[in-house]
Amino acid sequence: MSVDSSRRKRSNPLTAGISGAILGAVSGGLIGYSLTGAAGVLVGAITGALYFGIVEAVTDINREPAGLKPLWHRIIGSTMVGAALSVVLAFFIENGLLLALFMGLLVGLSGFSNQKLLLGLLIGLGVGMIAVSVSGEPNAALIGGATLLLYRLLLWLFIHEPGPLQFTGEHVPVTDARFVVPFEAHTKYIGVEYMEELARESDGSFQRNQPDIGIVNSFDDLRGLTFDPDRVDPLIREFYEHTTRFKLSIVPKWNPLIWPFFWFFKTVIAQKIGQANLPFNAKEAQRGMVSYVDTIDYDLGDSDGEVSADHIETLRGWIRAYEDSGEAIYVGIYTVVRHDGVGFVSVGFPLPEANFTATLKPFNNRGDGLLLRTHDTGSTFTGHYLTDIDDEDGSLTILKLSTMGEEIDVFVQHGQLKTEHHFYFGEYRFLTLYYAMERKSAD
Repeated sequence: MSVDSSRRKRSNPLTAGISGAILGAVSGGLIGYSLTGAAGVLVGAITGALYFGIVEAVTDINREPAGLKPLWHRIIGSTMVGAALSVVLAFFIENGLLLALFMGLLVGLSGFSNQKLLLGLLIGLGVGMIAVSVSGEPNAALIGGATLLLYRLLLWLFIHEPGPLQFTGEHVPVTDARFVVPFEAHTKYIGVEYMEELARESDGSFQRNQPDIGIVNSFDDLRGLTFDPDRVDPLIREFYEHTTRFKLSIVPKWNPLIWPFFWFFKTVIAQKIGQANLPFNAKEAQRGMVSYVDTIDYDLGDSDGEVSADHIETLRGWIRAYEDSGEAIYVGIYTVVRHDGVGFVSVGFPLPEANFTATLKPFNNRGDGLLLRTHDTGSTFTGHYLTDIDDEDGSLTILKLSTMGEEIDVFVQHGQLKTEHHFYFGEYRFLTLYYAMERKSAD
């Protein structure tokens, strides 16, 4: 369960520089063509390659794993890419006003918010009107660049958000990415037996529903500046520390716009891989849910009776399945990670030859409640990560999905333990899962 640290190598900024130079050359070449014709392609390509290549390499040196590049570089970079995209679109949209409106529509949609969509359209309209009034045939690169630049600046100044749709890629050793739970499936189907199969692969001791075990060892491990576990209702603590004492029910509420996409995902992917197989509606939720905690224990002692720090002593998997069929709904591996004096909950969902992890920060909420969230936490540690694990050295190739958000609101209402689990894309809430938890009967 460990990775040979002598084989771990941090990704070289040279890689970022090369990929940046390629993007810069393409963008710069298109901008140069738009401004001065064929003669400007070479100059634009060289200029763009030098800027993107050098800045990408330099800013990658001190960047935290899966962290975003500096804001100024992201604004300049998106302006250049927007200008280049506008040049391509100009081959199909010859009218300057329509081109600017379309660019405004694209950047507004990328923010996944009605407010940002309106902002993008207004900027596109304004840029288009000015461009047409100044020149009968306005330059496409200037239209696209001006639209992107104004949008990013106004977004930063007045809405106080870094930008539209964002993701970052990273290749790092596992020790540099403690926000990822690095477990994947080596078969096409995960299902409810995943933890047992993992135990066999990793020479661990498997046990299902160990009496009184929880998805976390101690609630106190989550203590930090934003969360005091002593303020939380004892029933919430009991649920997290003794999850097997409880049974759950679930009711989903999907955004109607998402229904067709989720139906496709559920039918074509989720059911076939035995993961993220959520109920489609309340009727399907009536099939009922069973929940159990699987554990894998490892013998960590070496010849001196000491324990290696990069080993995992006990791995905990929380499996939820449909009661009528035993078909998996969720298979998640739960861990608590301490970082900068704060305890985070990291949940890894194994996928075929990959992993999806949500890392959430805890907050006190509703007086004696608990709120876990991935976004607006003041920490770059939290977020959603899609990860590939190298079979040879265990290094991770990580894609951080910065635009995705998640929050888990746990509270006690009239003596009933409940959870509202919200999922966001940008500012759009596309799913809420309503959980009710109650202690199991003596039987």
